[in-house]
Amino acid sequence: MPNTPSRFELAGSVQHYAVDRAARTEHIRLEIEIDFERKSLSGTCSTCLRAVRNLRSITFEARDLEVTAVSVDNQPAQFSNSGQQLLIDLPDAFEADRLFNVRVDYSCRPLTGLYFWGPDETHPDRPLQAWTQGQDEDARAWFPCLDAPSQKASTEVIARIPPSMTALSNGELISDLVSDSQRTLHFRLDAPHSPYLVTLAVGEFEGLEIPGGVDAGPALKYFFPPGRAEDALRCVGRTGEMLRLFEKIAGQPYPFPAYSQIFVTEFIFGGMENSSASTLTDTVLHDAKAHLDYSAEPLISHELAHQWFGDLITCRDWPHGWLNEGFATYFELLWKEHSEGVDAFDQARKEDWDAYLDEATQRYTRPIVTRGFHQPIELFDRHLYEKGARVLHELRLRLGDSLFFKGLRNYVQTYQNGVVETIDLARAFENATGHNLDRFFDEYVFSPGHPELKIKVRFDAEEKRLRIEVEQPSSPPRHLPLPVAWVVSDVEKNDVFQVDSTRQVFLIDCPQAPSQVRIDSRNDLLAALEVDKPLNYWITELRAAPVARARSEAAAALRKHPSAQSVKALQDSLSDSFWGVQAASAKSLGTLRTLEARDILLAHIEVAHPKARRAVIAALGEFRKDSRVAEALRTICSRGDASYFVEGEAARSLGKLRFESDLGFLQLITQQASFMDVVAVGAVDGLVESQNPLAYDIVEPLTQYGQPVFVRRAAVIAIAKLADVAQKRTQVARLLTDFLRDPQFRVQMAVFEAIKLLDARELAGPLATTPYRDG
Repeated sequence: MPNTPSRFELAGSVQHYAVDRAARTEHIRLEIEIDFERKSLSGTCSTCLRAVRNLRSITFEARDLEVTAVSVDNQPAQFSNSGQQLLIDLPDAFEADRLFNVRVDYSCRPLTGLYFWGPDETHPDRPLQAWTQGQDEDARAWFPCLDAPSQKASTEVIARIPPSMTALSNGELISDLVSDSQRTLHFRLDAPHSPYLVTLAVGEFEGLEIPGGVDAGPALKYFFPPGRAEDALRCVGRTGEMLRLFEKIAGQPYPFPAYSQIFVTEFIFGGMENSSASTLTDTVLHDAKAHLDYSAEPLISHELAHQWFGDLITCRDWPHGWLNEGFATYFELLWKEHSEGVDAFDQARKEDWDAYLDEATQRYTRPIVTRGFHQPIELFDRHLYEKGARVLHELRLRLGDSLFFKGLRNYVQTYQNGVVETIDLARAFENATGHNLDRFFDEYVFSPGHPELKIKVRFDAEEKRLRIEVEQPSSPPRHLPLPVAWVVSDVEKNDVFQVDSTRQVFLIDCPQAPSQVRIDSRNDLLAALEVDKPLNYWITELRAAPVARARSEAAAALRKHPSAQSVKALQDSLSDSFWGVQAASAKSLGTLRTLEARDILLAHIEVAHPKARRAVIAALGEFRKDSRVAEALRTICSRGDASYFVEGEAARSLGKLRFESDLGFLQLITQQASFMDVVAVGAVDGLVESQNPLAYDIVEPLTQYGQPVFVRRAAVIAIAKLADVAQKRTQVARLLTDFLRDPQFRVQMAVFEAIKLLDARELAGPLATTPYRDG
């Protein structure tokens, strides 16, 4: 039974509004030196500003910066440094529109904003690197600035680094001087961009460049760990094609002189869209085996899309951050639609929708635009990303492709190089299409939740009418279109009904009973539908619906109808042309848990597509204590598979069967190396699924620093899940407290999930003081 969602706003949350802009940043020039031995930065930040109103002082955000001197227009200035803000007295009253320059000499050893990594006793091969991560308010931790998205300015970064290393920053490389003791690189980007998008990455990297040109577009530059060129190209090889597609969709050429992507170690997120220079985690670098069923293209396309949506056009303040992240997430999907087709596009949208629904039903709902929070990072959730993307797709559904993309291009053209709020997007679409979208944005962006519809489909043979009853219990009811397709005598017809009330009935004349009645065939709506219709419709749709999404929905629906007809239809659909349908059918067969379903799954354990094969093996995990299934899974674990992910799923399902004799076997698998350690993580999950107290003593050592980070992350969550069965609750709570200050960010993030699983309220104090709370 789903949990009752809690409130998004935590106790003590305050309402956040965009900061005053007493002065406007025009240009930032950083001249800095990186000291790897001390893990520190020192240098100067010179900021050119323009007074918006009469000024006697100016305040910079400056978190834990040691400021030694300040000058204004080359004259020494008085200042006070609170450790969070730098208040600078101006030499006299500056009138509005006055242009002036502030130079700050400073040093820092930052906890956030700039991160140092290198080898240690447990990771002797880890490369020596330093890299920045400014989103959302961490630019202030490595240089003094007016740290708000609205403060867009051109930038220069002059970095002095060890001579054996290279560096990447925003824009073009102006100069590169190397001596015996130091290398100095000078970067400049003349386009205005926000402080959180200023970047610096330093280390020993190899690089590749694809030159640009009049017809070829901007130069593309890739930086990666030595010896990983082939793996890097598996990730970024289609960047040029993505760029050309996004230029066409946005109606705006790529906005910067070149585009660089750099893979760094221990990056705290998947990627970051720094203007012209995206930072990416090196964990996505993968070999040919992983490439069978893994692609970094969602990440690559997401960060590239941000160069328009987030960098060229930037949210004015973080409550409107969906204008950055929702757009980038939707452009991931537009790339998939272009590169893999409609069925893959629909499948990816459904996965995003499920991720949002999980948050909305298990945790909280909130308006996409909300001002109540402690730190802006709290907003970076499934509402901001996945629901934001779904809002854009819903808008596309309602306007049609022609008007939607016309409105999108008008939005880009109108606000390029500027900052925006949600109302700006609405007005840009209204001006381009003539549609008033106020209600749409009120219902889907400024209100929490989503429509929930209960739909009943029946055919009245006497009146020869198809009856569709729609209930919308939420109050007030939302307004939305309801696409319906029905098939009579192999002829398909379509209509769209407008839902706007608590209860409505739609009648369709039909000369005879239809063979299919599909509601929202492609799962386009930003709405949760519960559809009740006769079994024969679901079976026919599983066999014959023209789009894979409808066939998958039919497969899922048959879980509630364990008839011989249903099982036969599910068996046949394991040979469907699209892997997503095969996966949905396998899951439904697993849910049935009958011997017939088991035998069907075992007969398809080598289905060709690795994602479908993984789903079959996951479904076999439902047959607890079944020795035939256990033997089949042990065979896969022992001999391996063409896919790492299938191997990991086999270990996970083997644990679900709960044979105590398999604990030692799974323990061996936890030491197996693979891409992102998916095989070992599957074994850790399998040990958890065993719910055997002995599993705790196998898993707990895997949490320790020195183990692979993805294994550590899985093990931290695992000890929380095993705490009660192993009677180790006090010990687990103590370990989680320690891990809150772990050097690896992914482990810290795992602690948050583990605390939720453990319901460890006693950890609230340590949680509030974790050093990466803003990162």
